[in-house]
Amino acid sequence: MTASLAEILRTARVVPVAVFEDLNAALETAAVLVRGSLPVIEITLRTKAALDCIRAVSDKFPDLQTGAGSVLSVEALDDAHKAGARFAVAPCLDPDVVRHAREIGIPFVPGVATPSELNCALKLGCEIIKIFPAEDLGGPAYINALTAPFKLKEFSLIPTGGINEKNIGGYFSIPRVIACGASYVVDSRLVEKGDFASLADRVRSISSGLRALG
Repeated sequence: MTASLAEILRTARVVPVAVFEDLNAALETAAVLVRGSLPVIEITLRTKAALDCIRAVSDKFPDLQTGAGSVLSVEALDDAHKAGARFAVAPCLDPDVVRHAREIGIPFVPGVATPSELNCALKLGCEIIKIFPAEDLGGPAYINALTAPFKLKEFSLIPTGGINEKNIGGYFSIPRVIACGASYVVDSRLVEKGDFASLADRVRSISSGLRALG
């Protein structure tokens, strides 16, 4: 039986959000995540190499749940799906993209920042919703206030934006949070330098910290 995206994210707890300029960096990073028992990666569509990176990582690491981030249009969603992305994420809410994701059968996580956007996402049938930019919006206190009027609705959250080892525990205190998106896991400076040994140390530390959170 194939696990749902919610089950995968609940197990992973952290979704490393990555920006890659070349294939080698993507493959090396994916290998580090697999060795470090972090089973998910979100490769953002912010570079010309992104789709090739999704394709290469999906092919070489089939057990790694490879998703596409920064999906801003129906066309981008189609491209990511064809490249092998198993899920897609956006920083914003576009009803056309939400509907198209359902039509082609790819799990899609839209981003919201306000009560109106959250309400719209729920009306569209979204079950997993990204809160972005989480830390700049006000962190866990803001998310609790944002979601309070929707107490009787069934949905899960992935806060993303400004989350790191120091503040991630506060987000997991929110019952609806099943995972956090975090670019600090795949530090772009380490990736650009090709310092995958330091990246591996970071991933090990993060994995240990997640276990400590229980």
